[in-house]
Amino acid sequence: MNIVFEDITLRAIESRDLELLLEIINDPEVENMLLGHSFPIPEKHHEEWYKNLSVNSKELRTVIETKDHGTIGAVMLTDIDWKNRTALFHIKIKSDSDIRGKGYGTKAAKAIINYAFEQLNLNLIYSHIIEYNIASQRLHEKCGFIKEGILRERIYKNGEYHNIFSLSIKRNELKI
Repeated sequence: MNIVFEDITLRAIESRDLELLLEIINDPEVENMLLGHSFPIPEKHHEEWYKNLSVNSKELRTVIETKDHGTIGAVMLTDIDWKNRTALFHIKIKSDSDIRGKGYGTKAAKAIINYAFEQLNLNLIYSHIIEYNIASQRLHEKCGFIKEGILRERIYKNGEYHNIFSLSIKRNELKI
């Protein structure tokens, strides 16, 4: 089943998406905006990851497909907690000037979050963002996320420690 919102579609990851996903994972610009440190992933390991990808009740992993640009990234919910009705939100979009700034990320976020609330009956989605990722902060604000706190100096990148912003959105706060 696909999740459709305006001019984007969220769908299951397929083998045809592997090249793009590997490009995104190994893109230094994307890695710099994410938490933690991603080592370059060789194609062989990426293919093994895909082969081991299975239906998991604690994860919803989708790719973002647009009418104008095809597949441009991934959006997912992980750490789904069915008892407490929560999940962790992630999004990765390729660093291409023709893609960025067009609102695709916001639409994909709204689509998966709305799906989580309306179809999965989740109550709260949370996210963690490195403090200097302004684009991600704006995306979360457009969706209605509220900053809950700061995790101080949790990430070490580019020779410095950086804070992480902790944000969340409850079912009744989604702005569509």
